[in-house]
Amino acid sequence: MKKYCNIYLTFLFTLLGAVGFAISVQAQSETKKDTSVVELEPGPLLRIPKTRSILSYSTVQGNVLGRIPVPNLSNTLYGQLGGLMVSQGSGEPGNDQASLSFRGKGTYDNSNLVFFVDGFQVDYTVYFQYMSAGEIENISLLKDPVTLATFGMKGANGVLWVTTKRGSLQRPTINVQLTSGIGQPVHLNKPYGSYDYARLYNQAVSNDKYALNGYQYSWQPAYSDTQMQAYKNGTGTNVDWYNEALKNRGWYSNANVSVRGGAEAAKYGVFIDYMNQTGLYNATKNNNLGSNTQLQKFNIRSNVDLKFFKIFEAKIDLGGRIENRTYPRNVSDNDYSSAAYWATLASYPNNIYPVKDVTGNWSGTTLYPNNPVAQINATGIRTFHDRTLQANFQLKEDLSLITPGFYLSQSVSFNTWSRIRQLKTAAYARYFQGAQSTSDKQTVIQFGASDPWGQQTWKQLNLSSGYDRTFGAHDISAAVNYYVSDLLPDANGDVTRLYYHFENLSGRFNYTYKSRYTADLGFGYSGSDNYAPGNRWSFYPALALGWLVSNEPFFKENKIIDLLKLRVSAGQSGNDQTYSSRYLFQQYFNNTGALNTGNNGLNVNGGINLGRLAAANITAEKSTKYNVGVDLSLLHKISLSAEWFLDKRSGIIGQNNFVPGYYGYTGLGVLPLQNIGKMTNKGVEISLNYSDKIGELNYGIGGTLTYAKNRIDFMSEIPNKNSFTNSTGLAWGTPIGLTAIGFYDVTDFNPDGTLKAGLAKPSFGAVQPGDIKYKDLDNNNVIDNNDRTAIGNPAYPNLYYSFNLQLSYKGFDLSALFQGASGLSINLLNAGIIQQIVPFVGNASVYPIANNAWAYYPDQGIDTRATATFPRLSTLNNANNYTSSSFWIKSANFLRLRNIQLGYNLPAVMAKKMGMSRLRVFISAVNPVLWSAFYKQYRMDPETPSGYPAIKSYDTGISLTF
Repeated sequence: MKKYCNIYLTFLFTLLGAVGFAISVQAQSETKKDTSVVELEPGPLLRIPKTRSILSYSTVQGNVLGRIPVPNLSNTLYGQLGGLMVSQGSGEPGNDQASLSFRGKGTYDNSNLVFFVDGFQVDYTVYFQYMSAGEIENISLLKDPVTLATFGMKGANGVLWVTTKRGSLQRPTINVQLTSGIGQPVHLNKPYGSYDYARLYNQAVSNDKYALNGYQYSWQPAYSDTQMQAYKNGTGTNVDWYNEALKNRGWYSNANVSVRGGAEAAKYGVFIDYMNQTGLYNATKNNNLGSNTQLQKFNIRSNVDLKFFKIFEAKIDLGGRIENRTYPRNVSDNDYSSAAYWATLASYPNNIYPVKDVTGNWSGTTLYPNNPVAQINATGIRTFHDRTLQANFQLKEDLSLITPGFYLSQSVSFNTWSRIRQLKTAAYARYFQGAQSTSDKQTVIQFGASDPWGQQTWKQLNLSSGYDRTFGAHDISAAVNYYVSDLLPDANGDVTRLYYHFENLSGRFNYTYKSRYTADLGFGYSGSDNYAPGNRWSFYPALALGWLVSNEPFFKENKIIDLLKLRVSAGQSGNDQTYSSRYLFQQYFNNTGALNTGNNGLNVNGGINLGRLAAANITAEKSTKYNVGVDLSLLHKISLSAEWFLDKRSGIIGQNNFVPGYYGYTGLGVLPLQNIGKMTNKGVEISLNYSDKIGELNYGIGGTLTYAKNRIDFMSEIPNKNSFTNSTGLAWGTPIGLTAIGFYDVTDFNPDGTLKAGLAKPSFGAVQPGDIKYKDLDNNNVIDNNDRTAIGNPAYPNLYYSFNLQLSYKGFDLSALFQGASGLSINLLNAGIIQQIVPFVGNASVYPIANNAWAYYPDQGIDTRATATFPRLSTLNNANNYTSSSFWIKSANFLRLRNIQLGYNLPAVMAKKMGMSRLRVFISAVNPVLWSAFYKQYRMDPETPSGYPAIKSYDTGISLTF
């Protein structure tokens, strides 16, 4: 902890000084309980009461997220917010963020959400994902056209609005929570052992000799009966690389302390959190030669609210975090992704060599050089040290002396992040059967320098003016805000260091008459330096209308309907995240490297040529949104919210493929970019909750459902020969490929190996019995790319749903959250997965998916022609079988039990005798159960089918309040 104190010395003094001042003020003031809490609409500009709000948003409280003990905040959000679709990623510590999307896919470029914490934008990867749930008051998904219009160019893809915990009018309250548990893979899909590998390899090499044997299948195995027997009885080499390279569990621990309190003049909230997580790599010794992966995280936050001189309110918010990551060096690459290592682990057969040679040195060969266990234990480590600090300051003036309800506000934010990387490297010699097998030499550990590997400086300013007043039956709230953002990123040693400058003038006006009829207007006027002068600024208007029917006089005698609200809204917003490159309006040039000139002799010349062509008129993508909703509450027990939404995108940046080749652009390799794409996304959201009690048993059930379907309206697609091959008109990301109709049989071929007359001839190379047969969609008797068509769903769902259960009886409580998705497909030939699918090619291993491959060797008792579920095996590349086709597209629908927790609260009398106001103990499970036909058939997680596996965890904890 010494290094933490050194790093944050100045920060802590500031924090303690602010809290000390707040406590001293509290000691001089009478502490009052805050009994005037009114639930407010989340978001910028206006914070009107929820009863007046007619805008669309969904909110989850931080204490609900805190019930899910996971290191990454994004993994607490499954099924918690209507309209937010969360997709699980890797379970690797430090690289385990989920992907988040707003109502499906609204654009075919970059559709990332925008994140705001306490009113200022933050980066998802750098800042948001490793916030602690304990420091969060609530998280809201802002999705209404009016709200999103006020964000201007930042609003089109939705906004996640985070509010951290603040002080309250109470005596100091201290809460301590300790959690500890284990994490295990949801599932590891392992290859076959040596015997089954050799058994199927014999089939593959025999199949490869089909043409050499007069177009007949003849059994010519590579492994002898003696070798097969050795594998079968256990005397042959059979190394389970997954067992050797991985542990069966990692460890997780978390401890946090929060202090909250305050008086009218000063309120304070302080939060400190420490988390430690280890991974699954089986490092025999965690030292400089090799290590398990590990993430350590230390969070601290102080929020102070002050009131003085009657008209002033001030906020001083300080939040900081330190992260230390450790990875085996040859398991991670520069961004600590482990994809390459897991591809190796998935590919290496079990029979290649033992972990260590008979000499006691690490085994390895030129064909299989990267011994998976040695890669963890003998190549060094890679460490990352991250520091993050956000400081927000706000001053608000109540100018009711000028006119009641008038106020001004000024706030600034300084957000910094930096990363230091250090490499400690070593190499090991490879041995095989008693002799050194490669030229690699054993080396001692080399300590690399600590290199700056990324940093970010973000300065933001908000200047606001507002008015909030009630005149009899009229409620009026209005505000305007001027926002400036300067972001200076520097990732992985990038020295360009160009500011991202963004400005936004926004406003909103809300009028309610007799607490029944509401109109809400919003606008954003945004400018970005990413576009040329004349195209930098855009205006985004929006309007919402609402009717609170249940407040009508004719509803006063109603005993059933507690709330009935109808609302409709429409508006525009923008998306300035539409291309990774900056300044598309500028002309770029490339270094040619070398250009040969001359007649009799060649001279090598350097020079430049045209790079990406300038797109002078590029501007931000535009979104026109419509939203219709109804909110209903019945009998104080049932609540329902239902919405229909439509998002029309235009100006999506893409290449203009209609530019003729004679213009000369094609020779440059890049066609000109334009705001040319159009897309439509529409769907419905439903949220339903029911709560009641039976005696001392309180219970509640609820659920959310989001259905979103998109369509590409225009993408400058060159029309294909056949219209059914085009992507225009389909959902973005719809896989296009051939339609598989079974396998070729021996009866489909002539004695010379040619296909019989009447069968369409494939153009992907010679075929033989057992290969995949495809449908000739255009009926020209040739199977080629012109026969490609839509063969499945995109990789993201069109239906995302969740349901939850809460029970409490006396001191016990039980909660469970289920989340599922449907309407999505997975391509088994995708990168990462393919190592588990295609056997033997490239000296790969073989998995159970290939066990029932097509084979016909009746003299060996092998004939799977009628039951085969996999094409014939081969050790050679097979373009016909392993091309994109419906054969490899599988439904990835699933339902998970995301979290279940059982807790017990000690009776208050007993807790008080122990010096506490509350004591709670709990046990929890995360991702313990998965229901999926895909998982059942292929033993792969439908969300994380390859690489570092998703994690299921089992935890226990205790929470104390003083």
